Amino acid sequence: MSIRIFTIAFDPDKKLFHDEDLSTFLLNKYVKKLYPEFFQINDRAFWTVFVEYETIVKSEKPNSNGLNEAENLLMKRLKEWRKEKADKEGIPVFIIATNKQLVDVIKRRPVSQEALREIHGFGKKKIERYGAEIVKIITAFYEKKPLRSGKSKKITDQKSKTDHETDKKSS
Repeated sequence: MSIRIFTIAFDPDKKLFHDEDLSTFLLNKYVKKLYPEFFQINDRAFWTVFVEYETIVKSEKPNSNGLNEAENLLMKRLKEWRKEKADKEGIPVFIIATNKQLVDVIKRRPVSQEALREIHGFGKKKIERYGAEIVKIITAFYEKKPLRSGKSKKITDQKSKTDHETDKKSS
């Protein structure tokens, strides 16, 4: 059994909880149990989230779309991101990327925006708008620990003081 506890502080300036690290961590995990708990310390609000999870083990057998089990989960994550982005921009999802383009992204695993340019359908405009986010999702999915972004460094540093990770293997 693997567990991780996240403590997420409320950002009073932006009036939200920064959950990017939790979301990124969960990209390549199956969540078995999740226990959120809200608390306050000196007028500061926090969420503590206890996550029991299993890391996805890659299956060698591809499904009908040519993707294995882990890649299918990544496809699901990319489609969720694409839908959220399309809804915010008020455009159809295929404008951001078609399913075939997402499969190509998953197969090629681009680690830079320049590498993304090699995938059919990703031109200069699309890469400028969505390239950094797509590369971040791909990179985070294949990393064992969450991706830390520069813009949330302050929050990441606060969280690293309060985050605890315990991995236990049951026999």
